[in-house]
Amino acid sequence: MIICAGESLIDMVSFRGEPEYTPHVGGSNFNSSIALGRLGANSYYFGAVSHDTYGELIEDHLRRSNVKEDFIIKTNRPTTLAYADVVDGIAEYTFVDEHSAGRMLDQTSLKPFVKRVIKAKALLVGGISLQAEPCGTSWQWLIEQVSGHLPIYFDANIRPDFIENKRNYFDRFVELTTKVDIIKISEEDYRYLYGAKDFNKVSKAWLDNGVKLVIFTLGSEGSKVIFDNGKEVFVKSKKVDVVDTIAAGDSFNGGFLYSLDEQGLLNRDKLDALDEVMLKRTLTFANQVASFTVTKQGANPPWLDEIQKF
Repeated sequence: MIICAGESLIDMVSFRGEPEYTPHVGGSNFNSSIALGRLGANSYYFGAVSHDTYGELIEDHLRRSNVKEDFIIKTNRPTTLAYADVVDGIAEYTFVDEHSAGRMLDQTSLKPFVKRVIKAKALLVGGISLQAEPCGTSWQWLIEQVSGHLPIYFDANIRPDFIENKRNYFDRFVELTTKVDIIKISEEDYRYLYGAKDFNKVSKAWLDNGVKLVIFTLGSEGSKVIFDNGKEVFVKSKKVDVVDTIAAGDSFNGGFLYSLDEQGLLNRDKLDALDEVMLKRTLTFANQVASFTVTKQGANPPWLDEIQKF
């Protein structure tokens, strides 16, 4: 059981400046659950879903992608909308999120799930769910409750428009580096948080805090993992024709966790013993999943048979 906890939403996507927006189901953590489900993992989505029409689309998408709904919290609050204008494959976002199902999620709603989360094989967190309030405080509380019991994968996936107080979010980010086992961060996210500070020194501090793997994504160039007190493994991305980059990082997350699970390595103790061969295999697969996703419109991670033919 791999749980992806956080936001689900509707991406209203416009390509090349067209005035029409087409709805696509999405959300960072939600997309990762979809990727895992399509690859064949025992995937669960954990988050608030509205009773509105968009919420019905979200639940239908989960079912069609083999993602289980045991951790869904139903609410009458509206679904978050993300207007994505895609130009040259890159999406620029505008969010409509006030008083939404995900944003207003409170600690009381999460408490009944703590014991069940602890029994999972892994927990994925991050995205706007940890950047907005009050949901950010609620999800941080959950992470603190389950930390140390199962592998926690934290994808920063920063959207500056959601961060009302950068200092407060930075403090939360640093605190989470003492609670999670895997951190994934992009070049862009790192610059937002740390500016020109040396990445090797900062990532070393995260490893010293107890983080087992630091994943640094480099866009179309590929990605690397820093582990075991500073060792590195780098894998180039497959060159593809990019349609849009929506859900590329989210799909990468699903591919990375799936590959670890398939190798029997998704365990806190085994994460300490990973070697270069294991990590290269994992990174290669995760890059493949992300590369496939950018060849499709909207958040559309691949099924396992599609990756095998890719």
